[in-house]
Amino acid sequence: MADNIDRANDITEKLKERQIKAARANTSVADATGYCLNCGEDLNDSRRWCDASCRDDWEKLNG
Repeated sequence: MADNIDRANDITEKLKERQIKAARANTSVADATGYCLNCGEDLNDSRRWCDASCRDDWEKLNG
């Protein structure tokens, strides 16, 4: 028989899964421009940011 702690853990796990799913579905739309959307560095491919740091900074400002 499940006790209060087991039930609380189940609820917490379900909430966490819902939040992760919602976060993954809520992606900001930003088109590649040929330049890093954060720092402006020239990009020769279809990337939107030059590195993960710029992406993270951009997401903090625009998320």
